[in-house]
Amino acid sequence: MPMISVFQSLSEIPSVKFPSRLDQMILVVCKHGEISAVIDVVSRRIGPSSIMVLRPGHIISQCKTSADFEGFFIIVQEEKLNEILPSLHYVIPYSLHYNANPIIEITAEELETQTLIYEMLQRQIRATDRLFNNMALNSLCEVLFFNTLGIYASRVNKTKHHSRREELLAQFIDLIEANFKTQRAVNFYAERLFVTPKHLSAVLKEVSGKTAGEWIDHRVILEAKLLLRTTGMNIQEISLALNFSNQSFFGKYFKHLTGLSPRDYRNKISENA
Repeated sequence: MPMISVFQSLSEIPSVKFPSRLDQMILVVCKHGEISAVIDVVSRRIGPSSIMVLRPGHIISQCKTSADFEGFFIIVQEEKLNEILPSLHYVIPYSLHYNANPIIEITAEELETQTLIYEMLQRQIRATDRLFNNMALNSLCEVLFFNTLGIYASRVNKTKHHSRREELLAQFIDLIEANFKTQRAVNFYAERLFVTPKHLSAVLKEVSGKTAGEWIDHRVILEAKLLLRTTGMNIQEISLALNFSNQSFFGKYFKHLTGLSPRDYRNKISENA
């Protein structure tokens, strides 16, 4: 399936079979009618003027739409999101909330905006021979993501009370954003959060599904991909910018976590541009 896809009905989606553990992000917008599904063993119903965001890892089954359903589905592969949205500190507080509360009602204005973005994506996806098509799709995907995040954030800010564990994750993410280019040791972050490395990793694993080390690696790789994709820096310069002792160590680190060498990743991006 392409990195970004749009559909108007469940039957059009080729890669989603039920039950299924998602490996992509799905935005569902219901304008009329309803959709019912079992998501992570909880029965859910999406009614008119509602949206649902499902991130990779959700298990979905028994999904069906009513006869009068009108709406659309936007599917974005996780790799694409990681490419264009490397920063984490403003996403985590809200993503934790909508993992457990994926469905919210939206206003008429919010629905109109989501529909406009969908229509623009639909047109751009069809324009495969247009110059800079992929760049335009990336920009539209970014608009979609932040518009949707803003909708959720407006609800979360009114109702959300963070648990101590979620606060620890949010503080950890802030520390990563400030230090990931020079610090990759879990001990560094644990000391500044006044917890043991073991406790930090255990709490993060429980709350987010990733250990402290996995979060650090995730952020470093996202930055490396961003530099490889959007700058003219050579690989040696990128390895120095990310505080690796040498280019060889950076290359091994990058390949271990992505399956590609930095040079192969850059060539792949150029071929798909």
